[in-house]
Amino acid sequence: MPIVILVCYIFRLFILALITRIFWNITEKKTPSKNGVIPRNIKSKTLNYYHIRSFLIKYPKHLFTKGMFPWLITWMYNYVGSNKIGKGTVIEEQVCADRFVEIGDNSYIGVNSVLTSHLVEGIFGNTVYFKLKVGNNTTLGGWNCFASGTEIHDNSYLLPSATGGKHYIVKGDNFYFGMPLRKLFKKKIVEFLDLSPEDLEKNAKLATKQKDNRKQ
Repeated sequence: MPIVILVCYIFRLFILALITRIFWNITEKKTPSKNGVIPRNIKSKTLNYYHIRSFLIKYPKHLFTKGMFPWLITWMYNYVGSNKIGKGTVIEEQVCADRFVEIGDNSYIGVNSVLTSHLVEGIFGNTVYFKLKVGNNTTLGGWNCFASGTEIHDNSYLLPSATGGKHYIVKGDNFYFGMPLRKLFKKKIVEFLDLSPEDLEKNAKLATKQKDNRKQ
């Protein structure tokens, strides 16, 4: 009986993803997603399909994230076509990030991070809609917030709550902290981790030992 229930549950997830994929592709054929500013005070197909796609993806996202197999959320995004998620990437429970987001390989998106490709400027303002990109081997520690048009390049390591804004560019190959985020230099790391000179000396010896072992 438990096996039958499990199979039915997985089948339900697949059927939901399939239905969402079908309707998603229909909307994309009618009006493809693209970068730009969508006026909210003028009726248009672009605005209508933007809201339709927003409605379509909400329930599948909730069901996969809150379900028995939350790691299937990356498969669902890729299958539906709302996002493009690379191999080996892990996505924790997060806010938004359900459409027009591209994440590279072997990245980690920490819990309660906000990656939103859309941003409403004020109560009656326009909708800013730009693809948000995250590179390969990137880590978001958690509670990281980024708006539309942001690009986080490869090998970026963001401490918890490190936050940018709209169209923010993170160059990568470094550690970042703060709001707005900035590079984390060695002096700040020492202060942040409360390291003593003895700790730094032990770390240097350990790094040297590891290099020697690799050479051997």
